[in-house]
Amino acid sequence: MTFQNSILLTAILSTALTACGGSSSSSSAPEALKTQSPLAELGLNCVAVDKAVDVTDDGILQLALVDSYFSGSDFATSSAEIVSYDSCSDHLYVVNSQAASIDVLELSSNNSAPSKVGTIDLSLAATSAGIEIGAANSVSAKQGLVAVAIEAKVKQNPGLIALYRSDDLSLLGTYSAGALPDMVTLSSDGQTILTANEGEPNGDYSVDPEGSITIVDISKGYAEKAEVKQVSFAAFNLGQARHAELSMGVRTAGPDGTSVAQDLEPEYMALNSDNTKAYVALQENNAMAIIDIATARVDSIKSLGEKSWNAASGNQLDASNKDNGVGEFASYEQLVGLYMPDTIASFSVDGAGYIISANEGDGREYIYSATQQVCEAAEHSWDGDEYEVGGDDEDATKFANELDDCISFTDEKRGKDIVDSVDASHPLKAALDDNDQLKRIKVVADQDQYSANDNVTTFGGRSFSIWNEQAELVFDSGDDIAKKVFAVDSQNFNVTNDNNDPAETADNRSDDKGTEPEAVEVAEINGKQYAFIGLERQGGIIVYDVSVPAAPVYQSYINNRDFTESVCTLVDGGDCDNGVYNPAAGDLGPESIDYFTRLGKHFIAVGNEVSGTTTVYQIEFNR
Repeated sequence: MTFQNSILLTAILSTALTACGGSSSSSSAPEALKTQSPLAELGLNCVAVDKAVDVTDDGILQLALVDSYFSGSDFATSSAEIVSYDSCSDHLYVVNSQAASIDVLELSSNNSAPSKVGTIDLSLAATSAGIEIGAANSVSAKQGLVAVAIEAKVKQNPGLIALYRSDDLSLLGTYSAGALPDMVTLSSDGQTILTANEGEPNGDYSVDPEGSITIVDISKGYAEKAEVKQVSFAAFNLGQARHAELSMGVRTAGPDGTSVAQDLEPEYMALNSDNTKAYVALQENNAMAIIDIATARVDSIKSLGEKSWNAASGNQLDASNKDNGVGEFASYEQLVGLYMPDTIASFSVDGAGYIISANEGDGREYIYSATQQVCEAAEHSWDGDEYEVGGDDEDATKFANELDDCISFTDEKRGKDIVDSVDASHPLKAALDDNDQLKRIKVVADQDQYSANDNVTTFGGRSFSIWNEQAELVFDSGDDIAKKVFAVDSQNFNVTNDNNDPAETADNRSDDKGTEPEAVEVAEINGKQYAFIGLERQGGIIVYDVSVPAAPVYQSYINNRDFTESVCTLVDGGDCDNGVYNPAAGDLGPESIDYFTRLGKHFIAVGNEVSGTTTVYQIEFNR
């Protein structure tokens, strides 16, 4: 950010941010400022926010669309990925990955409609830290502070955490993180910053950094007094002190020679109510790590186990995009899913803590650009046109010079790819060779042969789950999300998020991970706990009352997506053909949800990465 732009932005923000008086609904500073330093020493100017007052006469929770803000960026460039609300500034902070910045959105005084008021340019943080940066991945705003997770220009290098004031957006400090910090969170008291550092390998798998957690203690200051700790998983490597603690169910499925620490890929985290423990989703590993924040030590790594799709479970799924149509639900003996959660959130009921997970599922596929000659020499899988060395001159030239995709590693196959490895007496033998059943479904490729008693494993749970503080399963929603969505819009079921042509997109994701639960937020309203789950592919937000964690109750589903509109102003077969998003299409690809209260009302904000829209909904109760 240039000096002139900084002055201009500060001037703009200062007109909106004023010190508050003794209102019962707000204070002149965040709650923590009253007793805690150095937060108190910042002298943050906070706006007055009239928080919602709980009522006892509630009904069914429903969401009412307020308005959306469109980033103006190219289509499907993650220009509205993660959204976070700060009550001190009364602003939303939204990750704009394409612009390598954070968009600052103000909320209108009459209905909370979002509009852009400023930008956090991350280049100053890069200069301060002395590194070249890539995209911002996550933002967390609390207590008048804004923390941003930024990956290095070379993703396998250590990333960066940048911390800003929310009132004038000035930089308070930068801190080194692990490789590819994918998610950042501020503790509720504004004393600690944490990042989940995914540590993904590069495309040809020649460099694979370790996954890790970064903990920054800012209770004593934001510059040299801040204490940065890196939490490693190396003690769980083969031959190390804690390897025996790693349960068999924790997937470590990288290429030969990959250590446990390299294989573990922290995706998301949630803190417990007193900010003493961090629960970390290890998505590809189908596991959860529990971290003690004070000691920066891994308490344990827990496998999340398998979910059955057999008849006894009562769970059904539409497993094919090439069957007779949408909603071909069925159960299958010895077919199981790995939960593999993406977003997680924590909440408490009667003093007991719980973690809720959106069970997206995720396979590993690493691709780089190469010639067929180089790809095959590396013993990788060529994914382009086939050229022959002994063919004509043109073929020989293309073999040596033509670039295309080369797959260095994948753990995904389709049902048809494993059918020959499955015992003839296996109950899924025929289904795996049938387009109407499991021939198309993505399965975990971790076995050479399947005996009659072996399970066939798929990615994700197509559900949300609730876990206790020991990462033990309390509840799973089974097939309820799919059944509820299908009941609302059967013609556009299991669609993808970048195409609105029903002929192209309906049933498109059935063979992958279905509606793909991705984002989750929990809010306490009227003395009850409500979960909001964003469906990344299908679109929309589905809501449950989780006040009884073992027996959640469905509330409502809303999808601000218009399937009659093209996703872009120019399309080809429904696919975007010019990179220009059509706002009439609505929201595409919900990636994050944040709850907040202002104007005496309850709201959520949703970041939609494909459409680049940030959408605000008001929470209402209807009988």
